[in-house]
Amino acid sequence: MESKKDSIHRVTSAILNKINTTIETSRTKALLANIRNSINKNISNNIESMSYLFSNLPEEFLGNSIKLCYEEEAIITAIQLYAIHQQGAKYSVLKLDYEKDERRQNIGDALSTLRGDDNESIDKRFNVMITSSSFKELKHHLRQLIKILKAKSDAKVDYAKLSEDLYWFLLGKKDGVKLSWSRSYYRIRKNKKLEGEIKNEN
Repeated sequence: MESKKDSIHRVTSAILNKINTTIETSRTKALLANIRNSINKNISNNIESMSYLFSNLPEEFLGNSIKLCYEEEAIITAIQLYAIHQQGAKYSVLKLDYEKDERRQNIGDALSTLRGDDNESIDKRFNVMITSSSFKELKHHLRQLIKILKAKSDAKVDYAKLSEDLYWFLLGKKDGVKLSWSRSYYRIRKNKKLEGEIKNEN
């Protein structure tokens, strides 16, 4: 039986792949613009983009209250972040392909590409994001970091994996998500440092 975690990933991946196949069309560009405009706005004011997303969610993921349920919130947030990242890009920003036995990457892997000789500024932003106490706060910091990633890196993001992590965050599994992202973010720096030391020795 498919777990809810796998379902979140599968559903988000299907929506993103559907968008990605028509990324150059004016219709899809308009859709992504509407999705970006839906950020921080009432659903009733963004019915066009929300109707597209809701129509692509399975019945069991649709909530019944005046607020988005966790499944809706996680998937819609990930797709909104993707829409920010994809804006104006000449290539797809989706991380879709993995090598055999390659570890599935999370947002920490992508953000680690922003680290360079002077890491203080980006590390500070990452650490502020990773210590977010609420989902609203987390979304705000993620949007800022995605904008920086878009401007300064060509790294791609596995947004389906991000939706899965956001779902666990909403379920109260914040510590596990934060630990996973932090490991990925700082692991790359350690590897790069080691590579530099090896090169210097040679």
